[in-house]
Amino acid sequence: MKNVYEIFDAFEQAGSKKERMKVIEQNLSPTLVKVLEYTFHPDYQWNIKEMPDEYKTPDTLPGVSLAKLSTELRRIYLFQKGHPTANNLTPQKQKELLLQFLESLEPREAEVVIGIMRKDLGVKGLTYKFVKECFPRMLP
Repeated sequence: MKNVYEIFDAFEQAGSKKERMKVIEQNLSPTLVKVLEYTFHPDYQWNIKEMPDEYKTPDTLPGVSLAKLSTELRRIYLFQKGHPTANNLTPQKQKELLLQFLESLEPREAEVVIGIMRKDLGVKGLTYKFVKECFPRMLP
């Protein structure tokens, strides 16, 4: 299974909308679906929008990290606006948890997480409209 950022790289290299849809279709996974849903569904809003200043890029080789986005994405609720657990965390505690979360991932996967929170993955052509067309029942 490819990392989400690898799928996004292939998506950007695709020359047409049809090719982009094929990239998504060929790489469809629960993790990719969650990334798209968390990014584009308006019900998901986030307390954090930028990479923390204290973030230190792990000095591991690509593919060698402590954790994978596919397993760690389940913790993203800790940063969701309106979530009861997130509401009970102080901003300082949220920041500490975010740093731990991001630093456990490969740097490009950490960028995907921040893209989710910004509501913009920074992938050319990957928009609300495109995702709505690919997954009509996912987005309102």
